[in-house]
Amino acid sequence: MRAEAERRAAKKEQRIMPKEQVLVNDIITDHRERMLNLKKYYPFFKLSEVSFSWFMEGACDKLDMGYILMAVLRFFIEENNFKERDVTYSMYYDFMSDCIRRDFGIVLEERENKVLVDYIFDKLKNDGRPFSFEYYDPVDRVKKVSRVKLLESRIQDGTVWYSISPDSIEFYLDTKEIKDESRISVEQLLLEKMIQSKDFKGGAEVVRRINQEVERLKHRKNQVMELLAVDVFAGMDAYTEFFDTGMKWFDEEQKLFVKNKELIDAALKRAENERTSGDSAQLYRTLEEIYRLDTELKMAMHNHSELLRACTELGIRADEIIRKAKLSRLRGRFDFKGALDSMIKNNRPDALEHIVKPFLCLNIHKSFNLEKIEDMLNCRPQSGEKAEKADIGGEEEIVFEDELAEERFAGNVRVLLLILFDMLMSKNELSLREYNARIEEIFGSEVFANGDYYAFLVHLCGKREYMPQTAAAEDETFLDGIIRGFMGEERFARYAGLHFVLELCGGDEDEIQLGNGCAVTNFVIKKV
Repeated sequence: MRAEAERRAAKKEQRIMPKEQVLVNDIITDHRERMLNLKKYYPFFKLSEVSFSWFMEGACDKLDMGYILMAVLRFFIEENNFKERDVTYSMYYDFMSDCIRRDFGIVLEERENKVLVDYIFDKLKNDGRPFSFEYYDPVDRVKKVSRVKLLESRIQDGTVWYSISPDSIEFYLDTKEIKDESRISVEQLLLEKMIQSKDFKGGAEVVRRINQEVERLKHRKNQVMELLAVDVFAGMDAYTEFFDTGMKWFDEEQKLFVKNKELIDAALKRAENERTSGDSAQLYRTLEEIYRLDTELKMAMHNHSELLRACTELGIRADEIIRKAKLSRLRGRFDFKGALDSMIKNNRPDALEHIVKPFLCLNIHKSFNLEKIEDMLNCRPQSGEKAEKADIGGEEEIVFEDELAEERFAGNVRVLLLILFDMLMSKNELSLREYNARIEEIFGSEVFANGDYYAFLVHLCGKREYMPQTAAAEDETFLDGIIRGFMGEERFARYAGLHFVLELCGGDEDEIQLGNGCAVTNFVIKKV
């Protein structure tokens, strides 16, 4: 009896093992992919913890950083994707100032508003560094770091241009109710809601956006046609992508057009009935808005039908181009008369051998399978050489550009701090002019063309008082963290106990010209 029980238990364990294997695979193997899918949400919850209770004695405590983030992402999507242009800081400043006044009812003076808007922008940029999302990888059994940026920047013609990152766009689209739909369908659903809420004027604006999208698809169709005429293979890829991403929603879009047309007709009928029973200026304005919306929608339906007809013609034309391309690959030609004229001109009768020899001693018993012709026609040449996989015996550590930039900046700051601390040890007070003169004496005037020098001055002026020997639990500024890391070095031990303050000299009259069009305002550093 006991042996029989053990045998049944073993069978039961064998039946359970495959299920346990699936469970282990879901937990361990898929964990990395799940964490990478979660990383795009990390900045939102990190920023949601930001509090504004410190500002103006709690007057701005009702500001919600989560709402502000979503508003800024929508603003960047509008400018980058719809208007196809990058954003300057002044454009962001105007938008955020309006958002604070309009959505939270907070009215600030110009100086206070600038401090608040700058603080929000620094938080969204994470002080120029990506958000670091840490997770444990059970496959490699190590902790890994994944980086996420909300905003990206570039410098062109002396202006910093900002744009939204792909991770931010993906995050914003994931938070929407409608996913993986055509823009026309999304706008049509918005139009339906506007008609039901009797916002006919706003509905007309939505229909105009639908017409713009239809025009964009027409332009894309023309590009595909031009590409087919130049490169058949690239044109076929573009043709397939065009129909897979832009045209597969045609039936759904047509149904939504019909549905919205019926809603407009019903609204128009109701308004006509109300006009017969009463007379008011508001009713006539409503009728005018409905007529305008109806006209815009009819135009959109006509343009959409024209697009469908043009795409049908594109399909027929694409088939013709592909058929001609296949035939042209079989049509080998040789200009015998031209070859003869060339041989006579160059006095090369021996070249006749290359023309006559292939026709002599032909092996007529060889044959070719005609079924292979179709395979030859559809065979595409390899676009590039295949990369050979190198076995380096282990994973190579990846160093990101932002990490290299931080390491370079920290090294430059270390040298600048050593010079500043040495000067303060020998004198109780020094000005920025004296400090610049010492820097130029050591490194030459080329140092003033280095952006890290100006970044150091900006961080140095981030607060008024410094005590480098203090190991604070939480750094007040970015520079505090760098200084605290240096104080553990033997070279900086002699500066323990150093205490100094900054006194800014306001006004343009105390400007220091550094060449290359760069200028800084003088300030004084006093040792306490």
